[in-house]
Amino acid sequence: MLASSLKAKVRQNHITLGPLLTMDFWPGYLEIFKSEGMDFVVLDMEHGSASLRQAEELCRTARLLELPLLIRPEATLYHLLRKYLDMGPAGFMLPWTERQEQIDALLDAVFLPPKGKRGPGGPSIMANRSLDRAGWDEIESALFLMPQFESPAGIKQLASLVAHDWIDATMLGPYDLSLNLGRWAQTDHPEVVAAIDQVRAESLKLNKPCGMVIGTVEQARFWVNRGFNFFICSEVSVMVRHQAQSLIQGIRSLREGV
Repeated sequence: MLASSLKAKVRQNHITLGPLLTMDFWPGYLEIFKSEGMDFVVLDMEHGSASLRQAEELCRTARLLELPLLIRPEATLYHLLRKYLDMGPAGFMLPWTERQEQIDALLDAVFLPPKGKRGPGGPSIMANRSLDRAGWDEIESALFLMPQFESPAGIKQLASLVAHDWIDATMLGPYDLSLNLGRWAQTDHPEVVAAIDQVRAESLKLNKPCGMVIGTVEQARFWVNRGFNFFICSEVSVMVRHQAQSLIQGIRSLREGV
């Protein structure tokens, strides 16, 4: 149900993989990801161009496939989270987590009273087993909630922000973190690596699995060797670019020396 499988995999420290959807929103990608063994998907509304209708269709398709789909919203604001939750995702990845008011907004938007302030509705309500308290307990307990840390300010506050039993994991934002450390795109710079290791170490102290964003097998190997097992692995358009480059270069090389 929703993100129950994802919760189990990250807690058991299994290799757990999922791509970003930022620029292309064909629901058929979800079938491909499921059949190829992906564990989850993140729909990126922070940097992407998906409409609310497209988000709802992707959420529904993901639920039918039993493939957890998380939404990364533009910001951690009550009205955004509440609207997106009505579309039926399996949870949220929250960008630029730095402040307690962001966590408060998440609590209010996700949970019904008395814990939060959510007033449920929208198309996904049709998938609920029931609308009584037991039905909502099932939904709320199956959501995957994951702050993303992308700045020194966020890292400084991490322990107080994620020490809640309803926060499931943390995720790095390595590119933006490198910018905020003055190491523009040098995600393998020792200062950036040290900051990433700090996020993982502090997360594990709180019994929170910590994820990392990677784009290649080589990057995955580096971070697996540092203890990571939970990855956002590339974005669909980047996968297409890499495959196109490999295919074109391989075919052109057939004529070299002829």
